Amino acid sequence: FYPNLKMEEQDVHFRHILLYYFRKGKNASQAHKKLCAVYGNEALKERQCQNWFARFRSGDFSLKNAQRSGRPVEVDETHIKAIIDSDRHSTTRDIA
Repeated sequence: FYPNLKMEEQDVHFRHILLYYFRKGKNASQAHKKLCAVYGNEALKERQCQNWFARFRSGDFSLKNAQRSGRPVEVDETHIKAIIDSDRHSTTRDIA
């Protein structure tokens, strides 16, 4: 899509487009088809479009992800990569 944009920035870009189509009176399916026509089939899943349209219908026009409950996940990616590099047959249990 946009190689120089971070994933979060790209997501916000798509959400702006979804909000535009919502305000134009389109439904989630129509917006999804138009997004895919421009950005390809992997831009957003139709279900994601439906979820955002539901938020817009409820009056929530914030384009940021909602806070999630629970403890945030802390992952040492370099440690996981080292385990996988040392043994490509490592299981998720080994990595945990």
